[in-house]
Amino acid sequence: MLRIRRADVEREQRTASARLIDVERRLHLIEKEHAMSQIEIVSKSLPAVRLAARGAVVAEQPEVAGVVGPLFDAVGDILTSAGVRLDQPIAQYEMTEDGLRILAGYAISSDAPDGVDAVDLPSVPVAICGVHLGSMDRIGESWQAVHAEMIARGFSPSGPCREVYVRAVSDDQQDWVTELQQPVERA
Repeated sequence: MLRIRRADVEREQRTASARLIDVERRLHLIEKEHAMSQIEIVSKSLPAVRLAARGAVVAEQPEVAGVVGPLFDAVGDILTSAGVRLDQPIAQYEMTEDGLRILAGYAISSDAPDGVDAVDLPSVPVAICGVHLGSMDRIGESWQAVHAEMIARGFSPSGPCREVYVRAVSDDQQDWVTELQQPVERA
């Protein structure tokens, strides 16, 4: 029984460590930006979704922009070549001990073609969500607002966050619409 309890405590410690890394990253963003975005925040459930995706790990937050686009491009090229229609683009972000793990892909309803992984994102009973409008260079402010509201409502992160790119067509990103989704649980 003590070995089982030890395993449970070790798992809880790993979860708490990952959350602490995430909180420290967000605090750094707040201190760096000195401002928080004012966006509408809602609480909702998230459906399960299967992605054809690729992943990468980055050590520093500024590296994300140079990694996400190429991941989406590579997955999109493979899907298009296989005759698969590009559906909803989604990225998932998870803090790990090695850095920020990025998963980028497109929703699919079948098996993933060779060259990409089929990844099943689970349904989420409760997520705090907000919509970021415009350029990705200011998305940190919107994430700060989502996390501030999450804390104000008495929640803490319960899993990797997601970005659903509702509209991401123009090169200058001014008309982009991105839904920010943070799975949560009661703190």
